[in-house]
Amino acid sequence: MNIKELLNRSDQFLAEKGIESSRLDAEVLMADLLDMERINLYVKYDYPLKSNEIDTYREMIKKRAQRLPVAYITEKKEFMSLEFMVKEGVLIPRPETENLVETVIEYCREQEIENPQIIDVGTGSGAIAVSLAHYLDDAKVVGVDLSPEAIKVARQNMEKHELSERMSILKSDLLSEFIKREIKGIDIVVSNPPYISEAEMEDLAPEVKKEPKTALKAGEDGLEYYRRLIPEAEKVLKNEGRIFLEIGYQQAEAVTDLFGEKWTEVEVEKDYSKNDRIVSALFKPDAEA
Repeated sequence: MNIKELLNRSDQFLAEKGIESSRLDAEVLMADLLDMERINLYVKYDYPLKSNEIDTYREMIKKRAQRLPVAYITEKKEFMSLEFMVKEGVLIPRPETENLVETVIEYCREQEIENPQIIDVGTGSGAIAVSLAHYLDDAKVVGVDLSPEAIKVARQNMEKHELSERMSILKSDLLSEFIKREIKGIDIVVSNPPYISEAEMEDLAPEVKKEPKTALKAGEDGLEYYRRLIPEAEKVLKNEGRIFLEIGYQQAEAVTDLFGEKWTEVEVEKDYSKNDRIVSALFKPDAEA
């Protein structure tokens, strides 16, 4: 059987299982199997597949039919034009989160912050932390997470991109370890925390439900982690340090209301789909209420 024949069969099989991106997924998995760019499949349609390649590919397609995300099958995901390893038990980086990273990079450059000290809270695969360290070549970045699986994957991604000299991955429940060690003077706290409410969890796509619930679910109203993180950030940020938070598209007002009198310049930014996506604020403990 050649590439074209197996792709066509797999496309049809996935479509029958309700996978809307059946053709794309079939091609991505085939390209991963053969270690080639997806576009190269078109010029090698007649390439005869070996029996072991066919068997391996069928197992991949079977997993996709069971709604396992493609990234978990290939164990990789592109983010900010960088390749990240991902595994089950770790949140898959989302395209909209690139807006968060780009906003932080732009802020550091506009403010001409030298050697910015950045903490990425809930680092997961390390996508945000690694991307910031990669594109801000003088930044010192710490990614924190409570999940042993996430910490392991984040460290592997840090090493993959050769950033160990300016990066570290630390086990911490939000910023608790920094507070315990009385670490202060941080320039930026950034986070894409869990922000899905209990009711919204029920409506998630089957693929998303395969991802770790601890990286998605945030209490009854989806605000649990913002309520904890903002006060904790006050204990580690320097005067006029800034926090950047990814939010759900309907959460802007609720999240901005959580900032008290120690914060100013509370801003909401939209993502490329024109949805509210980022809330940022300047920590200014001497600011007037």
